[in-house]
Amino acid sequence: RKPFCSSGSIITIAIMCADRREFCNGQLLTPEEVRQSEHDGLVLSLDRRLGQTESGEPRVLVLFDGLCRLCQMFCDFAIQRDPSKRIAFAPLQSKLGQKVLQGFNFPKDLDSVVLYRSGEAYIKSEAALNVLGMLDSPWSALSYFSFLPQGLRDFGYEVVAKNRYGLLGHRTSDETGDVALASRLVDTWTPSPDDLLHTCKS
Repeated sequence: RKPFCSSGSIITIAIMCADRREFCNGQLLTPEEVRQSEHDGLVLSLDRRLGQTESGEPRVLVLFDGLCRLCQMFCDFAIQRDPSKRIAFAPLQSKLGQKVLQGFNFPKDLDSVVLYRSGEAYIKSEAALNVLGMLDSPWSALSYFSFLPQGLRDFGYEVVAKNRYGLLGHRTSDETGDVALASRLVDTWTPSPDDLLHTCKS
């Protein structure tokens, strides 16, 4: 005897198969809504972790290549001109760095500095110029180069980025004893020879 399957059952099964929603925090959400919920959770977590300056300004986060000496010097340059301690730092390769990259759909081996500020993330020339614009220094005027076409700005950034290890070598901030940078780190990273993120690509 063949099992009976009504048209109503077929329609119900078809609807269930087409329904790609899943439970997230007690709610039935679509994959897009799940990603948005996870993104919003990351932003809330980051903003809480970074906190505010004494004057009430929200802090920002700069992610840098933890092996790049030139990148560390850029961080030190910013620290010396950031008396309000608005800028916090973390290596791209750290757990926090990887979480931010994933949350903003960047590749885990992104070859760029990243600036996180108030729910938005910037990379390459956009990140560098925004950081310069926050400094308490005449150097902040360099941020006006943002009027140049982004493609041109990013080309110049990438030329430097691809040669950064050749310019000043590669060492971690621990190896260089960078006390100023260490005091501003909100997460750290210790490289491992077995970790692909430890491999120099430039």
